[in-house]
Amino acid sequence: METAGLYFYFLGWIGWIIITFFFPKSSIRTLLSILLLMVMAGSTTYLNIFEFSVSVAFIILIFTAVILLTKTMKQKYFLHYFSICTLSLAYVCFVIFEIYDPVWIIIDRTWMLAFILLYLSLLLFKTKWERFVFMLTGVLQGEILNSIVLKSIFSYSVIGSFDFLAVLFLTSAGLGTWMIFETVTVYLDSVIQKRVRERQG
Repeated sequence: METAGLYFYFLGWIGWIIITFFFPKSSIRTLLSILLLMVMAGSTTYLNIFEFSVSVAFIILIFTAVILLTKTMKQKYFLHYFSICTLSLAYVCFVIFEIYDPVWIIIDRTWMLAFILLYLSLLLFKTKWERFVFMLTGVLQGEILNSIVLKSIFSYSVIGSFDFLAVLFLTSAGLGTWMIFETVTVYLDSVIQKRVRERQG
């Protein structure tokens, strides 16, 4: 199996274990667990849609993004969509530059692209929920645009390959790690402030 596939399955199973055994019991935990299993199960199955070979995992993620967007985008539609498009264009531009000038890819392209998307997600979106939802939407949109461009140039017509899934899961793992870092930082700050007040009192 290619490296991207290994990244995808490894992160997918790690995510499923964390959600299933460490998240509090709730409907959200159940839905996330089922979603991850469906995405992993559908990653090797492809459907022909408008002359494109689209993975079932990608289709599942599209429906998921649409549902999450309807619950998230309640105001500032233009600003949010502009930020999502920025993320999508970053994805497309990276892939195009990788094809035409691969010399500047100094490390593994999956890690490099995931880092860029992670940085932009943290920069463009404020809340934890927005970062996950809008990052997912931006990367999905970027994959569609990227496939259209590559099909017109190289007749490449695959949407939702392991390369895409690995980048998406690695970026999500980065957002999860950053969320944990923020939570721990806030907790430690509250503990320090409490001890300072106790000493002053």
